[in-house]
Amino acid sequence: MPGTGDAPAVATLTRDDLAEFHRAWFRPEKAKLFVVSDLPLATLQPLLEARFGTWNGTGPAGAKRFDIPTPAPRPRIVLVDRKDSPQSLIRAAVVLAVKGTDDTLALESAAEVVGGSFLSRINMDLREEKGWSYGVRAGLKQVRDRMTYTISAPVQADKTGAAIAALLADYQAFLTGKGVTAEELERNRSGMIRTLPGAFETAGAVMGAMQENDRLGRPDDYYQQLPTRVRALDPERLDAAMRGTVDPARLTWVVVGDAASVQPQLESLALPVEVVAAP
Repeated sequence: MPGTGDAPAVATLTRDDLAEFHRAWFRPEKAKLFVVSDLPLATLQPLLEARFGTWNGTGPAGAKRFDIPTPAPRPRIVLVDRKDSPQSLIRAAVVLAVKGTDDTLALESAAEVVGGSFLSRINMDLREEKGWSYGVRAGLKQVRDRMTYTISAPVQADKTGAAIAALLADYQAFLTGKGVTAEELERNRSGMIRTLPGAFETAGAVMGAMQENDRLGRPDDYYQQLPTRVRALDPERLDAAMRGTVDPARLTWVVVGDAASVQPQLESLALPVEVVAAP
């Protein structure tokens, strides 16, 4: 448990372990209250004080460790053998050197162009041009510390190897010469700006934005300033952000499919293949 060495395996967890975890993490100095309401603070604060004002922590508090090094990537393909599967599910991911608390707007925009929308490069290639998939997506996991970049591509089984090769070719093309076009930039810019009014129609949406701003260390007026910042983006900034961050050669691939038909397709990809049985 936190602060007591290695956590126990799930099979050996006890009630005391769970209680210790709760005491370490569910405590007032780690809590923040977010409220979306039409009531004034003068009305809300006494109610909150009455409910939470006497809340005290017990025992040592847990501490998150962001200083532990991320293991070096081992680029390879892990093939999970699912017998007679009519399609393969391809996933690839890599831990990035950037953090969610960094200014990632240019990177987010470039990632949207490459894989974040229906009209993205990789979806248009594998779905619209090749017809191997119903939908391919890729994007950033924007956590507070080290972010990840993940690709997801369900494809027909007999095109598994070719699909991975196509994805690698798409990324290589983007990263070495075929960067963001003026049309892609304008489509991405318009989409980010025009969806903002509809993104805050509910109290839950406003709450989510408040929490995200706090989690990522953003100013409270982040979304008010966003249109101006988006309009200032140019293709060169997007290209530089993506090319300096995402290296497809560092990706670890996981493929769930029928190993008998899929494994021979992977031989030409110059990546080690590990076959494991489906659980």
